[in-house]
Amino acid sequence: MAALNEAHKTRIISHMNADHYRELEHYLRAFNGLSASSARGAQLTDMTTETMTIRTASGATHSVAIKPPLASAADARVRLVDMAVEALQKLGLSDIRITTFTPPQGVGAATFLGVSLYIVCAATLPLVQPGTAAWTFLDEYFPFGGVARYFWVVRAILVPTVVLHLFEAWWMARSRLAKHGIDAYSKLWLLWIGDTLMEGYPAMVRFDGLVEAERKKKESGKH
Repeated sequence: MAALNEAHKTRIISHMNADHYRELEHYLRAFNGLSASSARGAQLTDMTTETMTIRTASGATHSVAIKPPLASAADARVRLVDMAVEALQKLGLSDIRITTFTPPQGVGAATFLGVSLYIVCAATLPLVQPGTAAWTFLDEYFPFGGVARYFWVVRAILVPTVVLHLFEAWWMARSRLAKHGIDAYSKLWLLWIGDTLMEGYPAMVRFDGLVEAERKKKESGKH
């Protein structure tokens, strides 16, 4: 096992730990079979021309093979980038990472407000009793049957609404958040999932717009 020049090795280790810790996590997941949680907090502690030694937040140490081995430290950048690309492909992840949350807008904002109003209606249904101002108002003004129709509508759409929005939140997490580098249960993950529970499909459209904008920015930086 060939050693690297200490100065070059120190620079590589410092750079990887400071700027590419996610790639280190991806190496462990793609090439050593670790789960996302087990690979979390990866830090490069040592390196030769043939292996990287990576320690995780749990304190466990893993050896990742460099294939093919480096001829010299000068090969490290290209080889590690190639391994990072291969790891993304193996894991089904994107090279575009989303680090922001944007609030609902347009149709999405309207949907968010509509669902919020429905939640208020469903939560206050037991308070709508004969003789109350709410009962009198709804019985007079709610279309197609007054207060009886209001009760029927609120109850009828409860299960479909809950099931649909839970499915949309699950699909958002499965098809987009993990793929674009948002860790499960992180603050950013909770913001997007919470918004999708309320907003539904428009949240996915907005997220896809962020991905496309980041992709264009990345492509323009190559020229």
